[in-house]
Amino acid sequence: MQQENIQHLAVIRLSALGDVCHAMAVVQSIMKRYPAMQVTWVTSPLEANLVRLLDGVRVVEYDKKSGISGLLALRSQLKNQVFDVLLHLQWSFRASLVSRMVKAKRRVGFALSHSREKQHWFVNELAPEPQGEHVLDSFLSIASVLGVTQPSLPCELLLPEMSFNLPNRYVVINPSASKADRNWTIEGYQAVLDRLLEKGILPVITGGPSADEASFAELIVADRGEQVRNLVGKTPLNMMLTVLKGASLVVSPDTGPAHMSTLVGTPVLGLYAHSNPQRTGPYRGLDKVVSVYEELVEKEYQKPIAELPWSTRVHDQKAMQHIHIERVLAKLDALI
Repeated sequence: MQQENIQHLAVIRLSALGDVCHAMAVVQSIMKRYPAMQVTWVTSPLEANLVRLLDGVRVVEYDKKSGISGLLALRSQLKNQVFDVLLHLQWSFRASLVSRMVKAKRRVGFALSHSREKQHWFVNELAPEPQGEHVLDSFLSIASVLGVTQPSLPCELLLPEMSFNLPNRYVVINPSASKADRNWTIEGYQAVLDRLLEKGILPVITGGPSADEASFAELIVADRGEQVRNLVGKTPLNMMLTVLKGASLVVSPDTGPAHMSTLVGTPVLGLYAHSNPQRTGPYRGLDKVVSVYEELVEKEYQKPIAELPWSTRVHDQKAMQHIHIERVLAKLDALI
């Protein structure tokens, strides 16, 4: 099949927020190369709120809680369409089952080196080896079968107008990761707040609506309430992106809003201990990362990092405590 004849493209990426952001940058690049092509993206309900910000993408939701009935409903919804190409951008077994509800002539998955959970059973074409270690590079390897080798960053998104009264210059601190043991320390974040206040820069705290994120933010802010803008739980994903886009800098561990910031072109001071920043750090922004991953992973596995699989994680629940405040403040000073 000639690439010029591709009229209908299906994308499978259900979760998570950060990886969906990486996929969005790749899919928009494909859309720019093939402006007449119609794109249908199957994703989860939460992540759908991000994907809908891509102009021209048809979003189809699949809720994993719906189980078999949800799969059958998805198949019924798409039964009358045959896609020219399906890009399988998630190697989970659930995502592979979802992909089989979609009719497609070409089904492209990861190279075997980056495939998991038998994804290669569900595709008929494997991507070439990625040209880099980052998750986004693995998505690009799949997109390369369509002649796309660079992401669209920053991404062009349909964002709402800012609904908060924020100054021209502010720094966002997004303190909570998806799991509490991947959060940095209260003392560390407070030191960042105080350094920003010393410099006359407004700190803006962001986060999701959970009670844990709200209470963590309150502990960090403490008695600085009138000097800090706390937006935790107050921004749906589209407004969160608007807030992140307007910031001079975002300070965050490895979590969705860090990659949302990269998507809209805002630099990220990333805090890494559990995951490899070469794989999941801010894309093209690794010079801004403070990481203890390398030393901790070699200590845990007693091997040089070069001999460890690309997806190896650190399991020490106190790993983030190894990030010293002085290193973060020095990086902060350099960046602002």
